[in-house]
Amino acid sequence: MEMSREDRNTEKAVQYLQHIVDGSGAKGKPSFDQAFALVSKDFEIEVLPVTVMMPPMKLERYRKWLEPMVGDMFSDFTMKILETTAQDNRVVVEAQSKAKPKDGRDYGMEYRISFIFNDKGEITKVKEYVDSLFTARFYGLIEEVKK
Repeated sequence: MEMSREDRNTEKAVQYLQHIVDGSGAKGKPSFDQAFALVSKDFEIEVLPVTVMMPPMKLERYRKWLEPMVGDMFSDFTMKILETTAQDNRVVVEAQSKAKPKDGRDYGMEYRISFIFNDKGEITKVKEYVDSLFTARFYGLIEEVKK
């Protein structure tokens, strides 16, 4: 039996995330190569909400930002998929991550990640919604208030 478009796209979205997670941990560039083999030539990613102040990025710029940043920061990274929803050429994933930053701090995030696919089954757009307060604190964009 042939896989439905929604099932195919959901499977590719989960594969993409697993490759990104593996690349962010111990496996590095080969896993990123596998993730980005699933995207279209006009791929774009946007990290939201806008308060995290990340402009939308095309693939080349995203790789230049992502790969060295996570390589320098994390020694291990895992993600648990909590829920997926698919309709037409769209997939939304709810997930949680845990990681071991090299500096010993705690890291864990909740995400809503939406994917848009073209008719060939390639990922054309990703919108990654993160916890903006945690992100700002973790990356030193704001200081934590000490009580």
